[in-house]
Amino acid sequence: MVKKTLALILVLVIFGWAFLGIETAARMGGLNDFMASPGDLEVKGSLVETPNGSAFVIEWHLQRKPLERLLNGRDSAFLFYPSGVHISGSVYPLIGGFPEVNLTVYPAGRQVNRSRVDYTIWYYDTPGWAVPKVEMVRAVYLVPPNVSGGRMEIPLMATNWSRCSTIPVVFSYFHDTGGKRITPDHIDLRPELHLGPDYPFLGNGTLEVLFDFNTSHWVDMYLGKRGGWMEVRVFNVTLPCEGD
Repeated sequence: MVKKTLALILVLVIFGWAFLGIETAARMGGLNDFMASPGDLEVKGSLVETPNGSAFVIEWHLQRKPLERLLNGRDSAFLFYPSGVHISGSVYPLIGGFPEVNLTVYPAGRQVNRSRVDYTIWYYDTPGWAVPKVEMVRAVYLVPPNVSGGRMEIPLMATNWSRCSTIPVVFSYFHDTGGKRITPDHIDLRPELHLGPDYPFLGNGTLEVLFDFNTSHWVDMYLGKRGGWMEVRVFNVTLPCEGD
């Protein structure tokens, strides 16, 4: 009886040490091959009509692997879209109304309180000197471990100036896989903003947005020092041809 008890205790100790070793390896980023990869992330965008007008919807889904439950990592979803063009001290709006995103998360199908989404206005340069800056809304949602996907709905209320313009919508997703390194650590994009015929300047013209995304900086700002991968998708969305 004593031998059986000692054997059981030994098995439990070995199992405990093995579990601790696996958990530590996961947190240090040593088990990335056994975790979800960028290829496992499904993202799609679509233009829909709602009772309140047109909206652009981004849906994402990421199935975490069983081993990731040990990590209890925190992901984050970043959304960027232009709200106006800044030139000579004035801002010419592209989107009417207050910037906001309607967010539903899965598998629960729960609508997220708007206070859980962080909004910031950021300004991005365009090529050349003494030229316009593009005002971008940045919306950030910190994804809990029990959330496997979500649906972001962006209301598209064009102004009389911006109707028929085509704007870039940038969706970026960070997945925590342990360690302290993010791949890639920097993203350099050049999405284009195609202005409609009624815009006050550059009507029917195009502005190239110098969109530089320091992935480590943004993740550190919201989640602290973490490692993982970042995936980015760009959608070109045409605003309604009827203004406010």
